[in-house]
Amino acid sequence: MSRAQADNEARLLAYLATGVRTSEDIQERLNLSQPSVSRLIARVSEQVVIIGNARTRRYTTRRDLRGLGGEFPVFSVDEDGNASSIGVLSAIGHDEYLWQPKGDGAVQYKSLPWFLSDLRPDGFTGRAFVRRLSETLSLPSRIFDWTDDHVLVALACRGEDLMGNLIIGKESLDRYFSLSHERFGLLTQDQLATAYPVMAKNAMEGQPVGSSAGGEQPKFTLRVDRKGKIENLLVKFSPPVHSVEGRRWADLLICEHLALGIVKEMGILAAKTSLVEAEDRVFLEVTRFDRVGRCGRLPMISLRAIDNEFYGRQDNWIAAADRMEADGRLSSEDARNLRWLWVFGDLIANTDKHFGNVSLVPLSVDRFTLRPAYDMLPMLYRPMDGAAPERTFRPPPFSTQAADQWDSALAAAITFWERASVDKRISERFRQISHGNLGIVRSLQNGPRLIS
Repeated sequence: MSRAQADNEARLLAYLATGVRTSEDIQERLNLSQPSVSRLIARVSEQVVIIGNARTRRYTTRRDLRGLGGEFPVFSVDEDGNASSIGVLSAIGHDEYLWQPKGDGAVQYKSLPWFLSDLRPDGFTGRAFVRRLSETLSLPSRIFDWTDDHVLVALACRGEDLMGNLIIGKESLDRYFSLSHERFGLLTQDQLATAYPVMAKNAMEGQPVGSSAGGEQPKFTLRVDRKGKIENLLVKFSPPVHSVEGRRWADLLICEHLALGIVKEMGILAAKTSLVEAEDRVFLEVTRFDRVGRCGRLPMISLRAIDNEFYGRQDNWIAAADRMEADGRLSSEDARNLRWLWVFGDLIANTDKHFGNVSLVPLSVDRFTLRPAYDMLPMLYRPMDGAAPERTFRPPPFSTQAADQWDSALAAAITFWERASVDKRISERFRQISHGNLGIVRSLQNGPRLIS
């Protein structure tokens, strides 16, 4: 090889490392003809990533992430716990990514692909996950300092037990297979009252207790053997109830249990919940809908990830339901249910109805169906800085946005405040608040409606 050839190869690779380029870009940059560029690329083909074909062909390089290489196979786990390869994710160019699904064309992304965005560490358990991996993988200790590359390294090395059914990288897949044979976390029903306080203490100290799940409420996950049937749980817990903050969170967790039960009574899918009181804490068990038995998993993706990819609006669930239904991405029934959940949430003082609190199942690349409702509780009354400040509940009046869902959601909200106002597990003060709110929502039964 001549020195000129070697220089051109080095210049080409350096140029491609800065981004994705066309043949014309390379010709202009290196001052070479099209045939010369083709021969040059052929000589270094093992180091070049080719995207597209014929006239749309583009070129770049693969980035090596911390010695792991630049290619990461992605696997999905089915209900029986078996894994299948669904494609390859590559780190390319200058902080970009290439998704190559099996049997389909490659897609270039400026950040991690949207269907992986929910796997980014987030919330209470996400921060604990980051703290652990900052030492073992030499990653930043603060979640806000993580880049997409940091996330990908973590997922590829320690992503064996994340939400949903996707696993990235062979190392995490092998860890999943090892995890599937361990009995850690499999408790019996009679052990829970003793185990939960210990697991809560460990979670508050940042020790690993089950898989990663988003949200700020302290929580842990585990598997329970209930008469031979394995149930996968996410367990939220209150601070000690002798504190003002702890008592209020306990009330809110009980309210979440009541609210989701009412949603289910209305014929809308909702997560199964139950309450456990142990050692001065209240624990809310939520049956996970992304796990089946000991090893099985089911897909789920947040409305936040979907909206960011297809719309970029992040406005409200009613508007999201309307546009997804109009575009054929959501069935009419699911759209109605999502609108109902928004109105019901408004009427029970749920001020935390963000797009991360709705999950769906992908039926295809751009069609989805709703997962059960969760995180439905009167967050207006969440404690702040250790106190439980008084709040004024001002539910919105009737609106044409979800006119067909209003009366049904209002009736359900009345039932919610009725039950909360007399539930002896709830503190006297919050029962008083609930009784006052019952009068407020009952007053909404009067007034004009859209009737045709």
